[in-house]
Amino acid sequence: MTNNQQHIIKKLQWVIYPVVVLMIIDFFIKFSNPDPLEVNEKSNPIFQWIDQGIVLVVFALVSIGVLALMQQYFTKELFKPKETLGSVDASAAANAKLLLKIDAPNHLGGHLILFLTIMGFSALVNTMLFAPKILFNTDQINRFTIFEKIIFGFFYLITNYLVIVFGQRLFKGMPPVFVATENGFYYEPAGISTGWILWEDVAEVKESEVLFGLGVNNGPKLVPVIGIKLINPEKYRASYAPLLQYVVNIGPNFHNYQTEGVGDVLIKPSDLGEDYEKVLGIFKSKCKFTIDYHKMA
Repeated sequence: MTNNQQHIIKKLQWVIYPVVVLMIIDFFIKFSNPDPLEVNEKSNPIFQWIDQGIVLVVFALVSIGVLALMQQYFTKELFKPKETLGSVDASAAANAKLLLKIDAPNHLGGHLILFLTIMGFSALVNTMLFAPKILFNTDQINRFTIFEKIIFGFFYLITNYLVIVFGQRLFKGMPPVFVATENGFYYEPAGISTGWILWEDVAEVKESEVLFGLGVNNGPKLVPVIGIKLINPEKYRASYAPLLQYVVNIGPNFHNYQTEGVGDVLIKPSDLGEDYEKVLGIFKSKCKFTIDYHKMA
């Protein structure tokens, strides 16, 4: 773990510990009431405001991320070819001699089950919107608050968006995870990518680790990655829709802080499987400024 990563953990502690303390205090106040089984109402309005504040912050962050992905999908991904630069350079990279292609794992059964599950949720939310009296009585419908309606509208958009995305992937198949040619490479693990990146635009590559997600027992965990520094990263972020550009700009800054400047693009070894060493070999042969930084033992 780098010094910068240790600094991030220390900062997170100042956020997590107070929240945990407040939750414990709230717990004891609620269950010290004369009727401990009646816990629907908050024992103190302060905790109610805190809970609502946390919910609103999380909801706002998730909403921005989801809306950014939706904008990217419908304006950039659904109908247009995946050539990020929209130029002769991108076309040359895509049509150059193929060095390596790693296809996405074929999980047809799992994708079908997931698609049918999402279709079920879509049927439910559409019933709630267009025929609510099938599920609720008039009194229940009238008691829905504005905030609850907004939450419902958000999940309605997500559910129907996922129907389109997973339906397309089920019938058209997943794109390759990684493709390398003589002129550049392409990495798309989950449907979002910067597109073709030219080898000449890669300034540095190194193996490293970044704090990512949440561990089961101990919060954020270190995940091994191949970190890539680009000479002009803004050139490639232009392929994103406007809202996603704003979201994406946050990620590289955070990753560059952890990797000491080599985090414009991160490739997870877990996405490459048995071809991981082949990918490293291609980067070593194609990138002029490559540091093989073994820190993943």
